[in-house]
Amino acid sequence: MSSSTSNSDQSPLRGDRSAGAGVPPATADPASHRLKPGPVLDPAPRGPYLKVLLTIVVVMGASMAIVRGFTALNDASAETILDRVMEARAALPRIVQEEKPLVMSFGSSMTEAGFSARQFDREMAEREIDAKSFNFGFGGLNPYFQDYLSRRIRDAFVENDRRLKLALIEFTPLQNTTARWNGARPSVDSFVTMLADGSDVWDIIKEDPTRGIRVAEIKYLRDDISAEMITYYFGGDMFRTPGQRSGVEPDEEKDKLLEEIGEKLSANFAKEYPDYDGANWSFEWQGAGTIPEERSQETLDLFVPYFDALRSEQRLSDDRLRRITCCDIEELHFEETLIAAFIRTVKNFQEFSDEVEVILMPRNHDWIQRPPEAWDRMNAVLERIKQETGVHIRSFEDWGNPQMFSDTTHLARYGGDVPYTSMLVETYAEALER
Repeated sequence: MSSSTSNSDQSPLRGDRSAGAGVPPATADPASHRLKPGPVLDPAPRGPYLKVLLTIVVVMGASMAIVRGFTALNDASAETILDRVMEARAALPRIVQEEKPLVMSFGSSMTEAGFSARQFDREMAEREIDAKSFNFGFGGLNPYFQDYLSRRIRDAFVENDRRLKLALIEFTPLQNTTARWNGARPSVDSFVTMLADGSDVWDIIKEDPTRGIRVAEIKYLRDDISAEMITYYFGGDMFRTPGQRSGVEPDEEKDKLLEEIGEKLSANFAKEYPDYDGANWSFEWQGAGTIPEERSQETLDLFVPYFDALRSEQRLSDDRLRRITCCDIEELHFEETLIAAFIRTVKNFQEFSDEVEVILMPRNHDWIQRPPEAWDRMNAVLERIKQETGVHIRSFEDWGNPQMFSDTTHLARYGGDVPYTSMLVETYAEALER
């Protein structure tokens, strides 16, 4: 023990004085009994290592500069890629200050197209029920991303001690499939960083350090734009699978009519909304679109033939095929990652809402059919959601008719969203009176 202690207390080059390090030990002078120091090796040359380190830093810096330059050149940011989402998120501080009982319809682009927020409030007011509703429907956000967005909504409400009177959470079958999840993979890390806050990033680091560090780098060093995002979204058609076509020939007469009416509707919009600022999500419009009371009769009349022309056999056939290819819309093989995320989203809303319901929006029965096995899979998923959250699930899939749709999944303006919203008023008026 004493010998070990003595060796450890020798000159500053302690490690160099052990025989195991290949350095001769100190030698004793028989005459003087004094220690003679053995030869001391020069420190390892640092130049090559510093050069390698410097090269790595320079390469990383150059790569980062290229990424930032590319994103700047393409105006790529959370505000441009998820523009509607970010505009809605930015409005949260104003929303939580509203005095009226608050209603939020949260979901996919089907909610975006189908829930007419100001129409909902007008019809509630006719029943002498105060409500201020908002459309939080967003295309391109599957439940994995919706989970992170719902956390930001929850944070805003909790921090301001505010509650939702009613939350309607859309369960979109096609958004929860394995096919949909596989198609979203190029955007996963970027979308997460756009929607996550620091605590979310830290949770990812603790769960998976490798991925967490990557996510942190994308969020804090790459302006939320990953390499996959650049390749997929900005790399052009060479990196994307061409959209499939059904083979149905276009209806030239309907296409020509669609173009003509479209020009008239654009001109009427400019006249009827001269102050429109181009926002994808407008606080003044409560996240939804226009309502019939604001439009001229001429405009309303034009929408009837417009949507009739839009629903050509070729467009609907192609749209159905795209939905099958991208989202497995008919067979419905569900993805566990997305189902778990949807359940978390519901629980997030339950933290700040008096009442939460999960709803299924109307289905275009003429074009979207499911085999019995798909119904079994969907019913099993809905039962799981009910069991794990205790939420009431209400399906509106059998409501309406195909003429209310603009394509195979989305309700049409005025002819679809208004009657659907009126039906929601009828359904939920009693809940808002309580």
